[in-house]
Amino acid sequence: MGMGNMVDYVRTEMRTFAHKPFGAVDSLVLSELAYIRMPAAVPLFGSARSIATVPIWKLLQAEHYPEMFCTGSQYDASRHDLLVAVAESPRFRGLRVGEYAERFDEHTETQFAAVTFDLTDCDGIQPDADSARTMLYVAFRGTDNSLVGWKEDFNMSVRCPVPSQSQAVEYYRSVDERASNPFAAHPVRIAVGGHSKGGNLAVYTAMKTQSDHISRIFSHDGPGFMREVTRSHAFHAIEPRVEKTVPESSVIGMLMSTVSRYTIVETNVSGIMQHMGLNWRIENGEFVTKPELTPASRLLDRTLDAWMEQFTDQERACAVDQCYDIIASAGYPSFAELADHMGEALPTIAQAARKTDEATKTLILNILKAFPITAAKSLFEEWPAADGKENETV
Repeated sequence: MGMGNMVDYVRTEMRTFAHKPFGAVDSLVLSELAYIRMPAAVPLFGSARSIATVPIWKLLQAEHYPEMFCTGSQYDASRHDLLVAVAESPRFRGLRVGEYAERFDEHTETQFAAVTFDLTDCDGIQPDADSARTMLYVAFRGTDNSLVGWKEDFNMSVRCPVPSQSQAVEYYRSVDERASNPFAAHPVRIAVGGHSKGGNLAVYTAMKTQSDHISRIFSHDGPGFMREVTRSHAFHAIEPRVEKTVPESSVIGMLMSTVSRYTIVETNVSGIMQHMGLNWRIENGEFVTKPELTPASRLLDRTLDAWMEQFTDQERACAVDQCYDIIASAGYPSFAELADHMGEALPTIAQAARKTDEATKTLILNILKAFPITAAKSLFEEWPAADGKENETV
């Protein structure tokens, strides 16, 4: 099995869970599937007293592919290929999917989606018949292409919880309660995880519920939390169990305060596109890892932390709200639609920017001006260490 991405992994990994236990790569696969907009065949969240699911192959309905995989004018062929590979795979063929929840609310600035995967019938997932247990994976969707989704991400830097975090906890508690009721066929163990914001929701859910049924916690390049959260007893109680993976030039996964241990994954692209899990390298069924983040990632992490600390939560919230209102004034709900109609959108956006009051304009300009100054300071602080290493070598 050569080097490739997660689609290549699913296509070529013939070992069952008996020979290769469930791991971080499998978690990333399920986290990526959570981005699919599930067709009507998938049972909705809370539609039954027990956990309602259907076989994964039920999603292979070509007439629904445009709604499942389209973002604006773009068709996501990679996620389509991943779904087909999972349905064909001897490793994942027994996978079931259900409890689909999707909530979007511009007024409350909420973008939330989750789905539950049942791995119980996957070959090799059960050690033996006498110790059979229901194995679920609750996957939280990351940020989508909507303006509201990105606005909620920025809100995380100034308040906790945001609506999607509260809804993630509500979702998990319902799944846990129904899966572990006295009439369930087997005891339950539940892994929680997600990519990007989905990883943040998984960690937050584990922290708030402290559930004994949560067996593993995965965050794939998920952002962190405000410092007040990571200093709490609840966070410290679950932090050692968080399995976090980030790309070598991570930006999103290093935002705010995060877990102290994480695995760094090699990618086949550069820049912000490293955030996309489909670009992470996998070889022989495992992530190809790197010993440390790139210097650029470390510099940006330090710069962003120092930059954000210069302004109060209220100032940051004001700037975020105003910038969002300016962009949203164009009337296009997603970045994909905005890009498709940029010619018509720009005049409206420019007009909205001109109408911003002077105090807010000054605040936004001060925040923007502070970034290059902070970056220069961070770079200067990095140099002495680099110079010292060079001198030692000489």
